[in-house]
Amino acid sequence: MPERLYNAAREIAISPAELQTLLAAAPDAAFEMVAKVARELIAAPIAAVNLIEGDRFWVKAGYGMPKQPLPRAEAFCDVTVDSDAPLVVDDATTDPRFRSLAVVTAADPVRFYAGVPLHVTDRVRQVTEAVGTLCIMDVIPRSLPPGALAVLRQLGDILEKVIEAEVATAGAVAIARTAAEQSLQLRRHDLTFRQAERLARIGSWWFSLETDETLWSEGMYRIYELPANTALSVDEAIGFFSGISRPDLAALVEKTTQTGEPFTLELDFVTAKGNHRRVRSIAHVEFEEGRATGVSGVMQDITEHWLLEEKLRRSADTDSLTGIANRSAFNRALSEAIERARSTQVPFALMLIDLDEFKGINDTHGHVVGDDMLRAVGARLRDPMLGDSLAAWLGGDEFALIVTDPALYADLPGVAGRLLEQLRQPVETAAGVLPISATIGYARFEDCPETARGFIHCADKALYEAKRERRGSARGYRTFGRRGSDQPAG
Repeated sequence: MPERLYNAAREIAISPAELQTLLAAAPDAAFEMVAKVARELIAAPIAAVNLIEGDRFWVKAGYGMPKQPLPRAEAFCDVTVDSDAPLVVDDATTDPRFRSLAVVTAADPVRFYAGVPLHVTDRVRQVTEAVGTLCIMDVIPRSLPPGALAVLRQLGDILEKVIEAEVATAGAVAIARTAAEQSLQLRRHDLTFRQAERLARIGSWWFSLETDETLWSEGMYRIYELPANTALSVDEAIGFFSGISRPDLAALVEKTTQTGEPFTLELDFVTAKGNHRRVRSIAHVEFEEGRATGVSGVMQDITEHWLLEEKLRRSADTDSLTGIANRSAFNRALSEAIERARSTQVPFALMLIDLDEFKGINDTHGHVVGDDMLRAVGARLRDPMLGDSLAAWLGGDEFALIVTDPALYADLPGVAGRLLEQLRQPVETAAGVLPISATIGYARFEDCPETARGFIHCADKALYEAKRERRGSARGYRTFGRRGSDQPAG
């Protein structure tokens, strides 16, 4: 093995300055999702992922706070990273370490803070360094609810894994580039390079634009789940992907030939064994005497990272108490269903569900019992009889159900009746077994104005009429001959 490549593979390490550059360029999605989940799960107005840059902190992802850099001396996070342990401050104005900070003495001061440090390990130098924090803040004094600190730690662990993945990928890509400079054959036979490919789940590839000849590293066969040295043409290799064809690839090559910029693809992929994966490929065009002669690149299996982002996205859309969609997810799902109905004319319906006398239960027995009630309703709205209907808690005593299943849509009165019966079943609570009931109003999209607001108004009108007539009943909205007329019906 050439000495230069050996040393590169053995001694790759990322300096603090390089790490800052790497994290600044890393995709924001996972960082933003974690900050959003922390904010919603702990019910704090402010959440952020802050990263160290010299004597400052800067916000990689955040909600409820500006993104301009903050001197370390003016940041709660400076104490967090220095102690390597979670930091919780119930009221900053009573803590001598923080009461004089600008963010505490401001007109709209930060009073509560909770944060965990984020670390990355340089496995070459065997050094673990703090790189930032995940934190939540509030403008009122408060304490963390039980279990919240453990949740914050777990989210911090997720972020550290995301950072480690970015570092591992950067190191592996650096090795791949070094190998490419030495020779095409070295990509296939160098032991250290194969180990790096296995670690980062990447493979390198090259094909000739003049002869269609292809060369793959061992990692490519591993990603494709093919025996080593299996002969594949470019068209056959592309056939494993969803959403790209040979003309699409030719267009990308043409564009990068003109601009000199590499292109990146992230696509669904089905292996030779039928396993579904998510892969990312980065490629650039090679030139000889000004003529494009080949394309080389690196492909990475990012399935685990992608599934993690999907899991975080689902967590952000799910209410932690009821286990069903939150209001934000409901609004998005309703808008998407309306767009589908406009373009395909496929019908769907909206049910609005109000719990009867829920405020009285809260006032009499307290919020713990009220939470037991809400949790039970959420479980009942996940009943298999509702098929793939999207259930959501809108807040307070209000729930919603988006009905898209054709069989359920054809029998909305029956569905509403069965659901009312389910919701009448008593609930086991901290105060004992308590009665419960609900009132339902529903509307069909085809009978309402073609806007989310207008559609919700129709279902709400039906709900109002049901309440006025008899609580614990269901009522549908019906038009008489023209779209959008405001006529409720039983």
